[in-house]
Amino acid sequence: MSWLVAVAAVGALMALTALFFRRPRPSRRPVDRDEWFALPPSLNLAEQDVRELAELGRRMEQEFGVAPVQILLDRLGIVTRRNVPLRSVRPGPARGLARICFADGTTVQVRARQVGDLGQLAVTAITEKVWVSDYRAENSNVVLDLNWNRGRVSVLAVGLDQAD
Repeated sequence: MSWLVAVAAVGALMALTALFFRRPRPSRRPVDRDEWFALPPSLNLAEQDVRELAELGRRMEQEFGVAPVQILLDRLGIVTRRNVPLRSVRPGPARGLARICFADGTTVQVRARQVGDLGQLAVTAITEKVWVSDYRAENSNVVLDLNWNRGRVSVLAVGLDQAD
């Protein structure tokens, strides 16, 4: 019976230690554009230089977007020209994202345009041959049209990923 009390005491001590040394959670509030382009204070730049760099960042975002769209388009062009089939659909690193893996090793993170599209694509990729029929840039997004014998689905490509 004394060993049970000792185990309970050690468990309570470990729980209190874990609570005491726990790191505070970071804030989950969204970051606005001024904070996104804000430079760290350790650079000791003049206020005019900070404003100029922030303006350059905003213009770069307007012209090229946040994601490297051209790299994605180049890679998808290779997959489309070679008619590389889709091999698997795996969970992505965040909620709402999936990894689609092609037979040549190309892995792309995608987001559904409509609810249920990724589930349908995952099930279909197991039973049928799925391929990229078309891809295009819309604003700062890349849209993939994936086809199979009796259907099709459009997804938004978020970026390239590495195969697991």
